[in-house]
Amino acid sequence: MDGVPVVSAVDEKRVGRVIRTEGRYYIVRRSFGRGCYPLPMREAKVDSEGPRVLMNLPRRTLFAAPKAPRREGLDPATDLYYSG
Repeated sequence: MDGVPVVSAVDEKRVGRVIRTEGRYYIVRRSFGRGCYPLPMREAKVDSEGPRVLMNLPRRTLFAAPKAPRREGLDPATDLYYSG
């Protein structure tokens, strides 16, 4: 999955690229190198037409999530952010 583009499912705007998977999350590096964010796998699906991931959440919801560090290990607040 590394390097696969992520686009929003509604307007198909590019959000970034998957840089790794960690547990139940895709770690998405935002376009223009503005940080890495966790995207829950349940809120995304792999498009059968091409190698891309369709994101089912609004972009601002993804970008408001706690940032993922460049190395392995997510913030424990990530699960709380997406569960409630």
